[in-house]
Amino acid sequence: MRIVYVASDQHVPGRTGGSVHVLEVARGLAGRGHEVHAVVHREDGVPHEEERDGVFWHRVAWWPGPRIFRFRARAAVERIIDSVEPQAVMERYYNFGGEGILAAEKAGIPSLLEVNSPAVDHPGSLKAALDAAALVRPLRRRRERLCRSATALVSPLVEIVPTFARSKTVKVSWGANVDVFHPSRRGAELRARLGVPPGAVVVLFVGSFRPWHGVHVLEAAARRLSGRADLHFLLAGGAHASEGAGYRGRRLGSLAYEEMPELVASADVGAAPYDTRRLRQLRLGFYWSPLKVFEYMASGLPTVTISRPPLDEIVREEQEGLHFREGDDADLARVLERLAGEAALRARLGTQARARVAETYSWARHCEQLEGVLRRIAP
Repeated sequence: MRIVYVASDQHVPGRTGGSVHVLEVARGLAGRGHEVHAVVHREDGVPHEEERDGVFWHRVAWWPGPRIFRFRARAAVERIIDSVEPQAVMERYYNFGGEGILAAEKAGIPSLLEVNSPAVDHPGSLKAALDAAALVRPLRRRRERLCRSATALVSPLVEIVPTFARSKTVKVSWGANVDVFHPSRRGAELRARLGVPPGAVVVLFVGSFRPWHGVHVLEAAARRLSGRADLHFLLAGGAHASEGAGYRGRRLGSLAYEEMPELVASADVGAAPYDTRRLRQLRLGFYWSPLKVFEYMASGLPTVTISRPPLDEIVREEQEGLHFREGDDADLARVLERLAGEAALRARLGTQARARVAETYSWARHCEQLEGVLRRIAP
């Protein structure tokens, strides 16, 4: 099947979860025998068009440049669709996007909308209030038009799509690249370069340091455990590298994604200390793709996270990891202290985590799910 996959605001290659998602989906579908044309954002020093990883990459731009004008990429997307003549069009949802879905509708081509963020307003939404002030609610009308125009939708949480579109929405899980993220990537030399004391248990956090990622909770727990020489904390992401503020370890700053498999495998515990109170949209449910969790698990790490669906369904208590009370740094410290003292528990949870993600939460499994939907709408 020839597929045009539209994610015009994403940079590939890139360091964000969105960039990783687009790359893995595009090459995963290509690996299943499909001809994939991915439309991503243009950037300096990268070819406007190229074939790489089995995918045909088309890089586009629009004017004015900010992301909220993404819909202005539609003319470029229409040209690509006219040239490629795809059998299906996929689009990564964005409220100010729609260039792929609407171009497909115009051309009479089946379309699939990937809904990774809410296409409905959460309680207390400022955007909803501003939208209502415009009387005709242009934002809601825009996103509802995209959901109506799409032949089908996929989402990790059906509650984040409008009620009228739920009957044509398929629930899918995101995943990890279980071939790249693997326990065999563990590196003693990397641990030494990062200043990890011999024999110490490394607790790793990977993320963009957004408030709801819970870095403040993890660092507070780390400070509670500063007296333990056998615990070392590494936090990858954020704008700057620095020594740990009152705890043993350090912030590593932003790292290239290619460095992550070795770093993750070289840790002993993965931390995903989400604080969902810091993001109002999560009142709808935890729809965000927990990429870091899947990659921890694929690398054979026991994962510590909060007891909230679907996180507690992915990381089951005492099976793939341990839970702590959300926002409670003392409880997180208790759980980390337990893991630090029980090597056999870490090994058992890590082995089970690897097995679970390889079976259920891999990108290969995700692309198999997408393929099923695509074949149904474009037989």
